[in-house]
Amino acid sequence: MFLSTVGKYISLTWEMAKSSILSAMEYRASFIMQVVGMVINDLALIGVWVIFFQRFPAINGWGLSDMMVLFAVGTVNFALVMIFARGAMDLAKTITRGELDHFFAFPQNILWHATATKTDISAIGDLLFGIGIFFFSDHITIEKIALFGLLSVVSAIVFYSFMVVAQSIAFYVGNFEEAAEQMYYALTGFTLYPPSILSGALKIITLTILPAFFVAILPAQLIRSFSWPMFGVLVAFTIASFLFATWFFNRGLRRYESGNLISVKM
Repeated sequence: MFLSTVGKYISLTWEMAKSSILSAMEYRASFIMQVVGMVINDLALIGVWVIFFQRFPAINGWGLSDMMVLFAVGTVNFALVMIFARGAMDLAKTITRGELDHFFAFPQNILWHATATKTDISAIGDLLFGIGIFFFSDHITIEKIALFGLLSVVSAIVFYSFMVVAQSIAFYVGNFEEAAEQMYYALTGFTLYPPSILSGALKIITLTILPAFFVAILPAQLIRSFSWPMFGVLVAFTIASFLFATWFFNRGLRRYESGNLISVKM
């Protein structure tokens, strides 16, 4: 029963994202510009590190190849969330404006429906970049490719859960949209630097409040050197964070103030 329900939601999510992408592709020039523009943006970010590592070959054991893996995981899991659950980025706005009403008219899970109804087309560029940059690292084997795919999906769930929690604070605190957005930027910011430079309070933050360690750092480390115990830690944290995110959202839903906007969009 559980697996069939999960399968149903995965299938529905795929169909909704596919519909959005096919619709966007009707305007081919705009579609290509969005995707290519994001690839160029990502290339500029990794370009800074290419220049840096030409001067300094390594930072506490982390070299350019390792940074490519870090960027690959970070951009792919980000892309997966933006393509299949872009609405997670707008939950605070939706809550504050009382626009969750629309989703009460449907039988599907409210959190899933509110997050899966939007797709960020430009994130396809992140997905292509992340996959491409991974193949420029020194970690290319069949096993590593499979592990990269698995860890990207697992870490995407962590990223999604974090965004749901951050955005759902709007149930409890008014006008939280900008604060939730800043939490997102802070999280992604920590994934753009070698973890070996993080220490003390910053390291604690990436393990707790802003889980960059589980979003990108630990997956990248597992690709560099796989460890079953650390993989188990990542899976356990992923399950716990997802369960907490759904509980936190549903608890906040009890406090939700309707905007009297219940309608069924055709």
